[in-house]
Amino acid sequence: MMTVRETDVGAAEVEEGLVRNDQAPNTYIVSGEWPHAELSPDAPIGAHAEQEIARRLKAAMEARGLTHRSLGERSGLGWRTIGRVLLGDVYPDVATLARLEEALDTEIYPTRWHRQLQPGSPEG
Repeated sequence: MMTVRETDVGAAEVEEGLVRNDQAPNTYIVSGEWPHAELSPDAPIGAHAEQEIARRLKAAMEARGLTHRSLGERSGLGWRTIGRVLLGDVYPDVATLARLEEALDTEIYPTRWHRQLQPGSPEG
């Protein structure tokens, strides 16, 4: 387990891809299946971001005919890591996103997507 040093707002823990006190992104599902599920109104913005990352990653893999293992070989990531991102079990870190984007030659991280969130959501 890796911990982040205490800051003005207190200590945050980073454990297996989870940040602060947020639960795994897929735990915020209220209906449907990840990554196209409806998330709880109290889901943190990070869960919405990871949901969009999973959607984009899945689409990019399908467009290129890649499996978890073949993308793992291209990116230098473990196939289980890729699976956990696709399933919404973790919040991928910047290094993981960079490797995936380079291996797929496409953007996975959603920029400015938060402006498209539904009105009435905590982030919208």
